[in-house]
Amino acid sequence: MNDLNFLRLIFELGGSFQNVNNIDLAVKANVSKASISDRTQHLAKLGLVKYTKYYGTKLTKKGLNAVIPLIQQHSLLEIWLFEKLDIPLSQVYEKATQLCERPDPLVIERLNIYLDYPKTCPHGNIIPINCPIPEFSEETLLSKQSTSDKIWKIINFSEDNYLFQILGNIDIKLGDQIQILNINDYDHSMVVLNLRNNIKQILPKNITKMIRVDKVTAMEKSV
Repeated sequence: MNDLNFLRLIFELGGSFQNVNNIDLAVKANVSKASISDRTQHLAKLGLVKYTKYYGTKLTKKGLNAVIPLIQQHSLLEIWLFEKLDIPLSQVYEKATQLCERPDPLVIERLNIYLDYPKTCPHGNIIPINCPIPEFSEETLLSKQSTSDKIWKIINFSEDNYLFQILGNIDIKLGDQIQILNINDYDHSMVVLNLRNNIKQILPKNITKMIRVDKVTAMEKSV
């Protein structure tokens, strides 16, 4: 993986506004923690990230500016693959990654024109330049919510190929409204009720921490 695509992984884990720990990066990149340490220190010397021991890695302004075109191209390719080529949603992230070694300004421009400058990718994440980059807090993660009668709406998924393969099997979709029925004290897995299909599902913590939600308003409930 080249440096630019490694910066993309940091961005996808929220590295534009928060520190990303090495363990999460190692899991996402499918490499050892030692390899992550070597790579982040290398990128820090180039001024692309700021690495703080025990806290993790965050993109610098230079790093963010360098990776934004790649993020934009990757997201546009996902939309093109999903909407125009009818590639299954569970496969578009991986296939876009294969097609996206380096950003190409002409490809980005033509995709934007063809797709009419979309603001979000098929997983609900914003497309840089087409839309301002939001600063989410950890409190918007499904894993941070508690059992209650509140209804939550899924607003986006972390860009992660493992997650998308799992979601295809358990029938959880963007925009679904869910209620948290129970949380297991031992492993923090959740039992949720999906109001779209009226099915109860068990979601492990490694899945709930990659799903962002927003509280459903009274008006949205009535729709």
